Amino acid sequence: MSAPSPDDAHPALLAAQDAVADLFGDIAAFWGFTRTQGRIYGLLFLSAEPLGHTEIRERLSISAGSASMTLASLVHWGVLRRRGRLYEAETDMWKVITGVFRRRERDQVMSAIERVQAVLERLREASKIQATPAIEFARTRVEQLLEFFELGRRFLDAFVSQGPLAGLLSTIAQRAAKFRPPSADKDPHKDTRLRH
Repeated sequence: MSAPSPDDAHPALLAAQDAVADLFGDIAAFWGFTRTQGRIYGLLFLSAEPLGHTEIRERLSISAGSASMTLASLVHWGVLRRRGRLYEAETDMWKVITGVFRRRERDQVMSAIERVQAVLERLREASKIQATPAIEFARTRVEQLLEFFELGRRFLDAFVSQGPLAGLLSTIAQRAAKFRPPSADKDPHKDTRLRH
């Protein structure tokens, strides 16, 4: 069974697809992606069947070039899967988020680490020649920055591995539940009746 065309689809479905496409468009823009990337993902997320390039382009009123480039980028990020000429959304949100972190954020952190290491090496060489207070200050600051970025890399590695971090988040959630205020356990109607 093929996906309904825009002419066949129920108005409520079209409205829902538009709303979710706009929602993901806003989220994508917030995280530094394009609104079109988010809108295509949102449309496919609410499509019961995979859609082709033409259907996507016509449904979202985007150009053929924009659709082609955006679809290719979404497949690269692991957000969409391609089945021949058709596309479908990856609906496992954990996979979507960790895939993007693995491909984009970790690369950015690794680049920052390499650049900071290069700066630190220059400062260490300068310190060997003439260890002025200003050079020592800068070297200490850059060492602290490198330590911070390396901590960030370890956090991202734990996040995308779904291992230790998942256990940590579960523990945090369990502990947070223990700190619920005592009034949360009371029945507000019961308290009202007691006051009357």
